[in-house]
Amino acid sequence: MSVMRRAFAVALLLVLTVPAVAHARVVEYQIQLSPAGDSAAALAVVNVVLDSADPLPQEVSVPVPRGSTVLWVGEILGGAVDDDPTREPVLERVDDMDVYTFTLEEARVGQLEIALEPARISGDTLSSTMVWTNPGEEVQVNASVIAEPGASDIQLSPPRSGDVQSSDIGETLHPIEGERVATGESYVIEASWTRAADAAAIQGETTDQGLLPLLIGAFVVAVLLLVVVLVRERTRTRLRNDV
Repeated sequence: MSVMRRAFAVALLLVLTVPAVAHARVVEYQIQLSPAGDSAAALAVVNVVLDSADPLPQEVSVPVPRGSTVLWVGEILGGAVDDDPTREPVLERVDDMDVYTFTLEEARVGQLEIALEPARISGDTLSSTMVWTNPGEEVQVNASVIAEPGASDIQLSPPRSGDVQSSDIGETLHPIEGERVATGESYVIEASWTRAADAAAIQGETTDQGLLPLLIGAFVVAVLLLVVVLVRERTRTRLRNDV
């Protein structure tokens, strides 16, 4: 299986004022959800993308569903995954969201990789829901969903909005419609599909291998554009060890 990488209330989304750290102007949040994720959890990546005109460093805040297990926090440089710097976040709980604040020093894309509750499985049907609630100012949210190999009758909400990409191992990535999310409102991702007969076996094999030839993970800086690029093997390693 695969892993990804890959406007708050004033005190949150606009970030804090501290010496040598500027106010961030968030262009968008990007969410990539893999419901099948791993045998132990669904997986997701949440990125914060800043205005390209903003100087660095910038302090940013990234909200994720409350209770998420954080696998990695850092900056996305757009090159080799191992070059992406890790950052130490500060956690604040705001209603049903965990808000992680950290400083971007080298790039204008910050990323959290998280593990969520496992997808629901009933017979040969897998389903999953992720609710992202905005605790701050209105902001653009774009997203995509990764379906496991052999998935059929794929149902997505919001609906698919772009071309589907496939990996060498049969996973498919589905861009879905983004929207501007007002303060206190939620962007809800719902996904379901019929699993292949050998889906559980395939999931176990790929977990053991830890080698993922899929175009997922980090995002390139782009204004209102979701761009999938690299796989993050380190997240799978952490998932095996920590989840």
